[in-house]
Amino acid sequence: MLRNWLLLLLAFAGASAADDQRPVLSLVIDDLGYSIDHGKAAIELVGDHTYAVLPDASYSAKLALYAHQLNKEVILHLPMQSISSSAVREPHALNEAMDENELTHNVHNLLAQVPFIRGVNNHMGSHLTEFDFFMRPVMDSIRSYNPSFYFLDSRTSPRSVAFSQAREAGLSSISRDVFLDNDPSSTAIKLQYDIWLERAREQGSAIAIGHPYAQTLEVLQQNLPAAGVEFKFMRISELIDERELRGFSPDWRKQLTRLVPGTQ
Repeated sequence: MLRNWLLLLLAFAGASAADDQRPVLSLVIDDLGYSIDHGKAAIELVGDHTYAVLPDASYSAKLALYAHQLNKEVILHLPMQSISSSAVREPHALNEAMDENELTHNVHNLLAQVPFIRGVNNHMGSHLTEFDFFMRPVMDSIRSYNPSFYFLDSRTSPRSVAFSQAREAGLSSISRDVFLDNDPSSTAIKLQYDIWLERAREQGSAIAIGHPYAQTLEVLQQNLPAAGVEFKFMRISELIDERELRGFSPDWRKQLTRLVPGTQ
């Protein structure tokens, strides 16, 4: 009898989740690993978010573990060559001088450095992501390491082919909609935050990428709790599943975006 009641309750819970038609907000916090305090504050944000952890940074492993302990989704923030000569180059960043064997070797090494990951997104990469002959071996390397991983195209270039090459390589893939903090002022971040919410209302779901800056964290801490009334928060892996189930594939090339130095 008790078992039957439990099954009934589980079925009701599943039906209630399926009936939740609120638009979806997916938030990704990039560049985790440099600051333990800001990293923990980001991971503690209200909602089911995704955290992109850099390899080689001082606190990467600790923050990945902390996110995992709080049941937050962890992905690798994979460094790639930027078009900007002024961008800080991360150690072991993938670059155009590497052949396919070197790309594969480096991708596998970087994937192994961050525990608990479910997928990958690009850190910088405004140069490398524009070329299919670089992106295809990168995606093949991710898939050969773990075919269940997904790839989130951060879209640091409007000419990025990372999303399409990930799909062609057999990886689940999805693309960013909004950058929250290209301009790190609180006023600009709040404007981008509002654009993120409006995009979710229009499309049914939207992905925002931000960073563990003090101003970004403050805006999110102040606004995310109230957003949970109108919207539901969803980690990237679940959003991919939902979009594929609904056959949703927005043409982001038609969306107005702007690139600001520092996001390559």
